[in-house]
Amino acid sequence: MAPSTPDLDVLPLSSLTAVSPLDGRYRGRVEALAPLVSEFGLIRFRVMVEIEWFLHLAATPEIAELPPLDEARKDACRAVYREFTVEDAERIRAIEARTNHDVKAVEYFVKERLAVLEGLAPHVEFVHFACTSEDISNLAYALMLLRARREVMLPAMSGLIADIRRLAVENAAVPMLSRTHGQPASPTTVGKELGVFVTRLRRQLQAFEAVSVLGKANGAVGNYNAHLAAFPEVDWAAVSADFVHGLGLVHNPHTTQIEPHDYIAEYFDALARFNQVLLDFDRDVWGYISLGYFRSRRVAGETGSSTMPHKVNPIDFENSEGNIGIANALLKHLGGKLSVSRWQRDLSDSTALRCVGTCLGHSLVATVAASRGIDRLEVDARALEEDLAESWEVLAEAAQTVMRRAGMEEPYERLKELTRGERLDQAGYLALVDALDLPEAMRGTLRALTPARYTGIARELAEELAGERDDVAVETVPWQSHADVLMAIRTAVFIEEHGIPRDLEVDGRDEGALHFLASASGRGPIGTGRLLADGQIGRLAVLPEERRGGIGRRLLDAALASARTRGDRAVWLNARLEARGLYERAGFKAVGEPFLEAGLRHIRMELDLA
Repeated sequence: MAPSTPDLDVLPLSSLTAVSPLDGRYRGRVEALAPLVSEFGLIRFRVMVEIEWFLHLAATPEIAELPPLDEARKDACRAVYREFTVEDAERIRAIEARTNHDVKAVEYFVKERLAVLEGLAPHVEFVHFACTSEDISNLAYALMLLRARREVMLPAMSGLIADIRRLAVENAAVPMLSRTHGQPASPTTVGKELGVFVTRLRRQLQAFEAVSVLGKANGAVGNYNAHLAAFPEVDWAAVSADFVHGLGLVHNPHTTQIEPHDYIAEYFDALARFNQVLLDFDRDVWGYISLGYFRSRRVAGETGSSTMPHKVNPIDFENSEGNIGIANALLKHLGGKLSVSRWQRDLSDSTALRCVGTCLGHSLVATVAASRGIDRLEVDARALEEDLAESWEVLAEAAQTVMRRAGMEEPYERLKELTRGERLDQAGYLALVDALDLPEAMRGTLRALTPARYTGIARELAEELAGERDDVAVETVPWQSHADVLMAIRTAVFIEEHGIPRDLEVDGRDEGALHFLASASGRGPIGTGRLLADGQIGRLAVLPEERRGGIGRRLLDAALASARTRGDRAVWLNARLEARGLYERAGFKAVGEPFLEAGLRHIRMELDLA
């Protein structure tokens, strides 16, 4: 008879009793996400939106019934969410138990708190004024996704890329046998192969950074019906846009009851693509460890196997792989689910959105695990050398290519007969070369080759990564909430450094543009650029002291990613002649002749995105 499980009362929540491993086993790895993407985080962002909407209405001159607030009362209102506690969230949950409506409970809580502030009790009905619940929730989730990306995900993802880049540069010259279809192939270097992942991951990171985070505040079905019924004289579309921009979000003027969530699908898709490249990295490194190219550094006290004492397993890369599977399954499901809503709205998105934290959490666990695995990696140069020394047949590619230059007939076919499926040692290779009817200089070149020397420009490709920076994030920001920061950079570069008149630099087109802001860890904003509605990229500027490590290219790539996302078929720009090379390396082609613009020589350059 099987032993019975003892009856247990309801267990208190802890890392041991949590149903989700994110709140259990992996809690330490996702701690930074908890204040942002938890139920507490969602409630706090909802409280913030309710209060900021109340303050925004008070600052709208046409709404005389809600007079402007002085700075002291504004600060007192904002303290409600700035000093928000778990006890406050519990109070809201208690109200929800009565209302059976989570957003209504937030509204009642905010009214409670504002009613006790000096002079606000008569005006608390302007809390949640003309709002549908989705006005509050879509903005709360937008703020959640924006801050989680900026404060947690991007630093972790950038840190991972920095870890791989460091390993790539350190091993730029270490030769390694390639394997295509799992079989020995032309040699490369460890650094170059790792560098491929640096480039791939960085590209996906830039796409993730470039996703605009949208929001709306336009009532029950997106038409400002109730707003106009109460205050027909107010330009509610403008009031709404200013409010959304003031939160640091991009305003979406055309919605149903819900903001359609298409940007969330883009956000999740970009994150899933980053994860998928990381999955490829995890599996490649796992394979290299199994070949003996890498070994995992032993950590005192750790056990690799419960029965085999010798083992040091690549568990971090396996952990990363497993969490990517869970994350991407959810990301892909939500990306498809959230873009679909029946008519003006159904509620199926509400419960799905509560999995945002789970998606980000498993992605973060995967990223952190891979970084930890990289930190333990050691290259085994002897194993790499031995593998190369046993694979002289890979030089057949070099031999048949030299034979082609010499004009010999059917060089590939001749060497295929001698080498296909065969292993060659050094003596066998040299005998093969000596038997070829080649000029002595060409034969000498082939005799001098070894598998370890036959790596092309792999070393140089890896060393190109040495000067790049991983401490910079680029994000899309609204002009309305970031104008001062963006203009400070543009003033330093265009007006002060290049002497462009202010009336030419400020051209009145900024409000309708997409803007990109590059920020360096510990130093703040360092660069900017913009994308206009007609596809023109411009105002690319990086502070003089920060011009290293490809920041200008990062800003350009962010603009190109946004242009592709919104469906542009082509983009163009007027490049200063000195910067022409930057744009040519990105695929732009010069059109026409150079011309003067603001006293500087420029040339029009175009890029076909189709």
